[in-house]
Amino acid sequence: MPEEIKGIVKPPYEMPPEKLERQDAPVGGNLPPMVRMFTWICFARAGLDFLFAFILGVAPDSAISVYLATTFGSRFEHIPAEVMFLIFGFLFAFIGWRWYARDWRARWIAMFLSGAAAARTMVLIVADKLPSDHGQVLSVDMQMELIANVGLNLLICGYLAFYPGMAQAFKETPWD
Repeated sequence: MPEEIKGIVKPPYEMPPEKLERQDAPVGGNLPPMVRMFTWICFARAGLDFLFAFILGVAPDSAISVYLATTFGSRFEHIPAEVMFLIFGFLFAFIGWRWYARDWRARWIAMFLSGAAAARTMVLIVADKLPSDHGQVLSVDMQMELIANVGLNLLICGYLAFYPGMAQAFKETPWD
């Protein structure tokens, strides 16, 4: 038995075990639904990217490899599609892992990126409305698509910032 410190009085009753566990950390069904969905989307995307890289590595001249490389792997012309699939596979696996671990930095980064994308798109829409010498104006369909993009990004940012239980799901400090 450890030495007792003078002036510290032990409580008269033992603390119940259910009170010793953290009650505010959501587990299982208490996790916000979009957090769980986004996490699994990241893992599925990582798995597809790794599968596509494997297909390109095993049979680089097959019809499916050519289709995958031209359809999904042409993000950057100077980097081979197989390397791009590997890079994005590791990137999405890392993002999914950080969301699965409920890292608060992942939440704040996602909020920033969605808010910044919305702000950037709004600036581009406003800049397109200004008179210019180039004469190129976005069509109505393109403007509606951009406005929908702004709305979706603001919805994501607002969800991550204000949805009930989100602050508890991504605790910044373990002692809160």
